[in-house]
Amino acid sequence: MNFDKASNFIWRHGRLLERRIFECIFQGGSKNNILTALKAYQNEDGGFGNAIEPDLRAPNSHPLFMEFALRVLYDCNIKDKELSQKAYVYISNHADLKKGIPAIFTSSANYPRAEHWNNPVSTEPSINRLSGLIGLLKWQGVENSWLDKAVEICLQDISSNTYHDAHTILTAFCLLESLPQTDEILRLFMKLSKELFNADFFRLDVAPQNYGLSPLEFAPSPTSYCRSIFSDDTILDHLKVLESQQYDDGGWQIEWEPPGETAILEWRAYKTLKSIMILNSYNKINL
Repeated sequence: MNFDKASNFIWRHGRLLERRIFECIFQGGSKNNILTALKAYQNEDGGFGNAIEPDLRAPNSHPLFMEFALRVLYDCNIKDKELSQKAYVYISNHADLKKGIPAIFTSSANYPRAEHWNNPVSTEPSINRLSGLIGLLKWQGVENSWLDKAVEICLQDISSNTYHDAHTILTAFCLLESLPQTDEILRLFMKLSKELFNADFFRLDVAPQNYGLSPLEFAPSPTSYCRSIFSDDTILDHLKVLESQQYDDGGWQIEWEPPGETAILEWRAYKTLKSIMILNSYNKINL
């Protein structure tokens, strides 16, 4: 793996957000600069928009964008009261505690978007989509009675339903991590761990041919909440494959079709950043 080529790819094609994250992690930059870049995507309603998730080019707020933004904070170990309180207002205004929250709203059809967001299921509310958002808010330290009720509802959903999609399992783990590790939470952790290995879009194979989430998505560092799910050999094998997937231009490729050339480069820069962050966390980069 060529770190210099990877960093050059991020400087050439990454957004300000990715460049600020790179600066912070690898060059001693400030977390405040990440926050400043992230808040530029936050709208007056407290939600996030402006294509922060590059597959949807909409300026207005969508839950998909909210999850992307809050996960950036999670990945960078940043907690910010102002941003998270605004995020809470947005989520509580749009979530139905009986039905959940959709990934995107129907207004997204007015803007360019990747083909997979044309699936009508994307605009249907779900509790498992809400679970990840609630978990990320809890991780930020938001506390109030509405959020407590939402946590209870989401935990009941995890307990009573089988999760079949690796994406929803990933966000459900985030909720569990945000809570005290009681016997009940540990029971749900084991339940989701078992469901993950049979889930759609989970790629345990070290050389998958199709898009999916690898064990490194769930355990991006040795101290990750989900690290215990996977053997040392599994993690090592996936790290070797991740290193080998760097292209000659310094970046990592993606396995889906974004809505345009700009989105392709944005995603590639983001994936390149995430890849070197993972490799660095496992001491695979000599800086």
